[in-house]
Amino acid sequence: MNEHEPKYKNMTKTEIAGVMVSIMSLAGMVGPTTWARIALGKKKLPPYEGQTTGDIDVTDVWDTIDLNDRDEVKKYLHECGRLRHPVSNTHTVAQEDFMVEMKNKSVSFPKGTIIYIPMQLASIDESVYGDTTFAFNHKRKNLCPFSTIFHSVGESTNGRICPGRHVAENMMIDVMIALGRARREK
Repeated sequence: MNEHEPKYKNMTKTEIAGVMVSIMSLAGMVGPTTWARIALGKKKLPPYEGQTTGDIDVTDVWDTIDLNDRDEVKKYLHECGRLRHPVSNTHTVAQEDFMVEMKNKSVSFPKGTIIYIPMQLASIDESVYGDTTFAFNHKRKNLCPFSTIFHSVGESTNGRICPGRHVAENMMIDVMIALGRARREK
């Protein structure tokens, strides 16, 4: 890598290293730690109002999946993340002044306002997942293509996606396979 190249945003090697350490720290610790706690059954699924999601024990499913099938393990992880996002929100910054209706009143916000985006809500959208939205089904159609756990919709993005996605996802698959095998040997 040559420093000060436009394709690297004119950054120095030190600046790129700093960015990479931040990415690896987030991808390797914060999100995956929460995701692991969900997938290992240590962090329960939310008790969505009027639903039995909070009663689901994800380890009952984990104990039955084929640990030699990385895709099945990936889908198990994505279903755990769909029902309880490891990182539940993202944000954007308004590029211009805007107005919204709140409680039947127009409220104005200036350019530069930070806008919170609750990604979790997209994962429990009944218009996408239908009658089984609040059921655990890691074999559901289009699970990974519709996944929003990496702040995108599957592989589609509007400029916002977790930069450590593939690192985190592959690491979690490896960890769940290893722990699953150890769990079954008991």
